[in-house]
Amino acid sequence: MVAFSHRTIRKIITRFALAGLVFAGVVAAPSRCAAQLETSIGLSHSGASSAAYYYISKPGEITISVNLWGQVRNPGRYEVPISTDIVQLISYAGGPLAQADLGSVRVAREVRREDAIRTVEFSVNLDRLDRLDEKARKLEPGDTVVIEAVSFSWADAFNVVTTAAIITAAVANAVIALR
Repeated sequence: MVAFSHRTIRKIITRFALAGLVFAGVVAAPSRCAAQLETSIGLSHSGASSAAYYYISKPGEITISVNLWGQVRNPGRYEVPISTDIVQLISYAGGPLAQADLGSVRVAREVRREDAIRTVEFSVNLDRLDRLDEKARKLEPGDTVVIEAVSFSWADAFNVVTTAAIITAAVANAVIALR
């Protein structure tokens, strides 16, 4: 009979739970905000906000407020120097996560023309910084930068298959032990 350590069992349960959530479609939309995601999986903060506000500036420096959402270490609202570009903003946030899709970073910007305000959304490819023009790098006050996760990859498929194999082995061992 094969015995599993407490740590291994916890790892198996965690992987199984995550795989179940992904296949159930609960964690299917990386562009959802954190509050929507938490609501959809039933987490509650007793009214507390999970939002973060970061002030990165020297005293007396002119700043702008921008939002950074998605696959970065510290998403939130950032108060940064007016000269900050999109790459610096992501660096202030601790950098992109491993699953971040830097090939299509979305930027939403409010454009004011006479009496109308409209939101313009465009995509920036940060995979090739040498081809990034100054206009695409520049941040404007109120910009929202969204870095989504890379869609399902072979590594994800391998993790699902590995998890299924571990669970199958655990169930088989339990059935054999009960005989």
